Amino acid sequence: MTPKNWKSGALQSAAYDTILQVCLRVVSFVLNAVVVRNIGPATLAVCSVRLLLLYSTALLLTREAFRRAALSAKEHQLNYQLVNLIWAGAASLVPVSCLLSYVWCNVMSPPPLDVLSLPHHYTWGVVLMLLCCALELLAEVPFVLAELQLWTKTRVVIEGAMQLMRSAGIVCVVMLAPDYTVLGYCTAHLLGSCIYCASYYVVFWRAFADKTSAKVLPFQSMRQLLPSRQHGERYPRVEKATLKVARGFLLQCWLKELLTEGEWFLMNFLPLVSLTQQGTYQVVSNLGALGARLVFRSIETAAYKFFAQTLYRDTPLHLQDKERVKETAEFLESLLRHLWILGLVLLCFGYSYSNTLLQVYGGEALSSSGTGLMRAQCLLLVFLALNGVTEAYTFAALDHTQLHWHSSLLVVFSVTYLAVAAVLTQLLGVVGFVWANCLNMSLRIAHGWWFIERQYRPSRHRPLAGLLLPRSAYTACITAWVVTALSEVYVSNINVILHLGVGAVMLLFVLVVLREELRSVYTPALLTLDRLFTRLGLQAPPSPDGDKRQKESLLERADEHKDIHRPSVDPIRFNSPYVSVIYQILYGIDKKDIKGS
Repeated sequence: MTPKNWKSGALQSAAYDTILQVCLRVVSFVLNAVVVRNIGPATLAVCSVRLLLLYSTALLLTREAFRRAALSAKEHQLNYQLVNLIWAGAASLVPVSCLLSYVWCNVMSPPPLDVLSLPHHYTWGVVLMLLCCALELLAEVPFVLAELQLWTKTRVVIEGAMQLMRSAGIVCVVMLAPDYTVLGYCTAHLLGSCIYCASYYVVFWRAFADKTSAKVLPFQSMRQLLPSRQHGERYPRVEKATLKVARGFLLQCWLKELLTEGEWFLMNFLPLVSLTQQGTYQVVSNLGALGARLVFRSIETAAYKFFAQTLYRDTPLHLQDKERVKETAEFLESLLRHLWILGLVLLCFGYSYSNTLLQVYGGEALSSSGTGLMRAQCLLLVFLALNGVTEAYTFAALDHTQLHWHSSLLVVFSVTYLAVAAVLTQLLGVVGFVWANCLNMSLRIAHGWWFIERQYRPSRHRPLAGLLLPRSAYTACITAWVVTALSEVYVSNINVILHLGVGAVMLLFVLVVLREELRSVYTPALLTLDRLFTRLGLQAPPSPDGDKRQKESLLERADEHKDIHRPSVDPIRFNSPYVSVIYQILYGIDKKDIKGS
């Protein structure tokens, strides 16, 4: 596939994944509210902190490195040896699960009886969560193959069905049998994993049955999705180049687990905070990181796929195809610019509306204890926005030597992060985890930017220039922050609806000021809106006289703004007059564009 194909596929993947994440997080948002109000934060911590930490840790240690290596494989590497490598990751679950089950059942302190009256439910929960990991690893080969074929809709539908089953099961258990919440939570996860595994094999069974679809696939039968060996081989062989990449990622995955989940390990291994405090922190951090889970993670995954398939990690940049390098640099610059803008907007509005959100979600008790934590999470969002794309590029561009060196650097980051988190938690309470994470992210971002600047220094491309925004962008964000902060102090206590109205007006103001920086976002959005209005019949009937009068009006408008500098734009035709007016308000009219049309 060409770089444009991969770029289009990556953008489509991000779009579909974002839609999926939005739907899932809305469900999760409601689910957590139901759970907290019915079982309390301590039981929630057992389920969504300790047991979910086991689930994510097992998958990250056994799947992440092999998945990243397989997704960076080129077309000539799609053979039985790559399949064997992916299955090696699944086999590694056996020793990993033995180690983790011992730690979770014997090293970590068990939940107290006032939180979990039936202690054996916790042991069964550990077993069920590891079974979930086993089922999902069984579907890893078809998952990787589907991703390499850019079957984005397939993944969105399957993961959506899996999460829907889990959410529905948890709500049923909480509402009908709250004493069995922990066991029901794990059982619901297991059912979701069954749907995930079965769905992927059904998809490929149908694809192989269709002769037309089977011709474009690198494998032709279900048997080829299983581990195998050629005649004369004593044991199944793996693809050596991809294995080397997987080894580089393996240590990074262990370190990434400490960097991303380190605060949860500290909470459970050290007596820093209670289960009740863990549950409160989990609720607030989930709300604070909602933007990261909705948008940033999807963009990071799609960006890594694009970078991994466009760049050759062991070839210097100046020796690679110039068109590929240009496409990569422009894509990286665009992602950095838009995510930097998004992070700033979330920060300036999140500060003033944290208290309102927590009051609506969990009541006065949650808002009184969690507002400062939520505001700190908003600052962390800025770092998460930049770090995700930066690391997606560096992981795809580092050669094997650099990968090992980067792993050593992550050791330093991990130790620093854990030490700072332990100290700040003692001084500041649970919010110390957030400030430590900000420091952790800033170190990782700084290293990524140093690598990118050094790599592109000999070329004319400057991807980091996407971080340079005009002064008007910062002025608009600061103005919005000041106005909404004053509204929180003087207006929110009188009328919350009016306070939200002030935020809506200031958000519109910021989006208008940022119209030039977000032109590549607004234009596709307006074209989509135009198509929707056209289908609904909200378009002007064709009339030569009307078109003439409209053109004269547009020319007059252009004359009125002739002293205002506006960059030249390509003429765009809209069927709906409403969308056309919005575009004219945002970007003005250029005479030559009107005459040319």
